[in-house]
Amino acid sequence: MDKLNPPNSTVCSLDEAPDAWRGYFSPAELAAELDKLLPRVRDDALHAKLKAIRDSLMDKD
Repeated sequence: MDKLNPPNSTVCSLDEAPDAWRGYFSPAELAAELDKLLPRVRDDALHAKLKAIRDSLMDKD
């Protein structure tokens, strides 16, 4: 690194931050959103897959 031009900011540590801090839903938040969505899904196969995802998220808590 050039001593005459040091970096203006520190190294980014975003990869070490929790997912929720980066704007991602936690498993519980994602399950709550799926609970809102599931009653509106009319395709049986899609509903079954989304429900399986929702159920697997609740198992992680």
